Amino acid sequence: MDEGFCIKPRGGGYVGGGGTKCGRWNPTSEQVKVLTDLFRSGLRTPSTDQIQKISSQLSFYGKIESKNVFYWFQNHKARERQKRRRVSIDEQKENHYQGKNSSSITHFAEINQISEPERVIETLQLFPLNSFGTESEAEKQLRFFANDCKGTASFSYGMGAEMDHPTLDLRLS
Repeated sequence: MDEGFCIKPRGGGYVGGGGTKCGRWNPTSEQVKVLTDLFRSGLRTPSTDQIQKISSQLSFYGKIESKNVFYWFQNHKARERQKRRRVSIDEQKENHYQGKNSSSITHFAEINQISEPERVIETLQLFPLNSFGTESEAEKQLRFFANDCKGTASFSYGMGAEMDHPTLDLRLS
């Protein structure tokens, strides 16, 4: 059985006349069995030395390079993770579906037997709309003064105590 690497010319045709040839590593069934057994025994991320030893042992069954062993473990680990995710998502969907049916039945029974007191939802007023009711007399005067001066060119700002600042010119040019 001579599976392994093939030379693929740039023209798109294959070198050689017969058989299925490709440009990728095609592991033999023996190589796959050994790699799978190693993975199942708990080897998930082999070190560089381990990869070298594994590839030299697997070369007895066909052509193989260290990078093939490295990528095989990477891919196998990723596929295992995907499979676990899919199974857990399917279980969650199934549990949600079963829980929905049983909880809706028990919920219906509970509603008919025991009525809970109705909860009142209270919204806190974080930004009250009429904040003018709580303003001081000085703030009221400032607001009215600002409204009166909207059309004028300058605005003098002062609240409470007088300030020794020049008049601020707010004209748009």
